[in-house]
Formats: sequence, structure tokens, C-alpha cells
Amino acid sequence: MARLYTRKQFYTKLTHRQRQFLEKVVEIYKETGEPVEYTLVAEAMNVSKWTAYDILQELYKKGFLKVEYKVHPGPGRSKVHFIPKTASVEMTEQTGKKSTLNVISEWVKERVEKYEKMGISKAISVVSRKVEKEKNPLAVVLYTTVLFIIFAKAFKIDIKKVVNLDELFESKMKPSVLLSFLVELMFSLSEREESVLEKLHLRNYTITKFKNLQKLFRENVMLITPAEQKKVLNVIREMV
Repeated sequence: MARLYTRKQFYTKLTHRQRQFLEKVVEIYKETGEPVEYTLVAEAMNVSKWTAYDILQELYKKGFLKVEYKVHPGPGRSKVHFIPKTASVEMTEQTGKKSTLNVISEWVKERVEKYEKMGISKAISVVSRKVEKEKNPLAVVLYTTVLFIIFAKAFKIDIKKVVNLDELFESKMKPSVLLSFLVELMFSLSEREESVLEKLHLRNYTITKFKNLQKLFRENVMLITPAEQKKVLNVIREMV
């Protein structure tokens, strides 16, 4: 049975592109009151009908859409139509009322509160396992952000030796550059600063996981949109 994700998971279990397509299906469905043919979505999104079909099938598999087969006049087989689930319609409406920044902020805060209770070494292992399973670039970046916030709260003194965070946030650097710098700073301190290593009680397996997390972050941070990068950076600024 397909799983329907919560409103907060709407931002981490769907790619930006998938969210756009879901919103378009909801928009067309609300206008017509009829199941939506994928060719209409393709036209509205200015993509090929096969691209639209593949993306809508992914949304169906993830539980956001229902499928209906309708026989059209003339030769040919029945055509696939998509219907947004009631919860999907409500979810897209809620995201219009409540900013993406607030939703992402709540998502991050919940996980920071949960994982910091474990201690940083354990949090590294747990977050690394989650990131390794993730296929969504935003989720990878958000989980790494959670770890950075936990790290920054625990090692603020060590971080201040290296950089003035307030001045850094006020700089004119792009969000992607700032995000990369902050996370790379965490990785660098955890690997080289003896006082941090001593507090972390890092074992070899944890260091290996941390390095893998570093690699995955580098690969995924540039795959999220500039708007998403800015939202994630604003959450870090709010919480650190």
C-alpha cells in the first residue's frame, strides 16, 4: 500500500520538481473537477508527455496521487488519468498558507531536539545511516544541517576560534557558498581539532561515517534550488 507522507515530509520526500508537478495536478483538478490526463500536465509544465507520465507515476507510488484508467473515443487503449488524494490537495493548500521556511524550520528543530539527546558521536552515526538511504537532495542537506546545528551548539567556543558567525551571516556570499563553508568547517574541526575529538570520543567507524556524510553533502547541496539553499541557511542562522 502506498504511503502518504506528512506535510513536513512533503519537503523532504519529494524533489522540488515533483512538488511542482503535484501542485500542477492539484491546480488542474480543482479547475476541472475531473481526473487529470498526464498530457495536460505535460503541456502546462512544458515538458514531454513521457516526462510528465514518469513524474506522475513516482507521485502515485509515493501515495500522493490515485490512478484511473479511462477509455477515450476512437482507436487505442484506455488512457491513464491521475487524481490527487484529498490529503495532497490539503497539503498543497497548507504550503501556500504556511511558508516553506516555517515548515523546514519545524522539521529541523524537531530532529535537533531528538538527536542532540544522543550525544554527537551517536548522532553522527544515526544521521549518516539516514542520509545513506536518502535519494532526495534536500533531505540530505537538511539532515546534515541538523548535525551542524547540534555540533555548533556543543562546540561554539571552538567554532568562534575560527570564524565570527554573525559577520559570516551578514556577508554577501551566496547561500550555497555559506552552507558549504559552515558544513566544511564542522567536518574540518571534527577531524583535526584535538579538543573537539576528545569531547566527541570519536571512534574509527564514526569518523568513516562522518567522511561519507561529508561526501554526500558535497554532492547534494548544489542539487537543491537557490531558494531552498537560502531557507536552510536562514534556519541555521535562527538556531545557532
